[in-house]
Amino acid sequence: STQVMRRLLPILDDLELAFERVPATPGEDQAGWVDGFRQIQRKILGLLVEDGVKPIASDGEFDPTLHEAVTSEPGGDVPSGHIIATLRTGYEQHGHVLRPALVRVAA
Repeated sequence: STQVMRRLLPILDDLELAFERVPATPGEDQAGWVDGFRQIQRKILGLLVEDGVKPIASDGEFDPTLHEAVTSEPGGDVPSGHIIATLRTGYEQHGHVLRPALVRVAA
């Protein structure tokens, strides 16, 4: 169900945050558990994909129907109204937004 899918998304967020903090070359004692958690992440993503859930693209132009702007700031080389960075992945299911992507947008 859609409710179950939405409830799984924060778990994926937590796994992604954990993987961002894994050293580039984990020690032998860490490699096993990192691989185990990556396998859990792949299984959860696989279940979501089977039910038609996919990440929302968060590059290019800001789309208020798919993205939620957290900040608007100078973007340097990024054109105004385009996404600078994604702070949280958004997901859609069969064309319906389960959760918008949280993004930073160039002013």
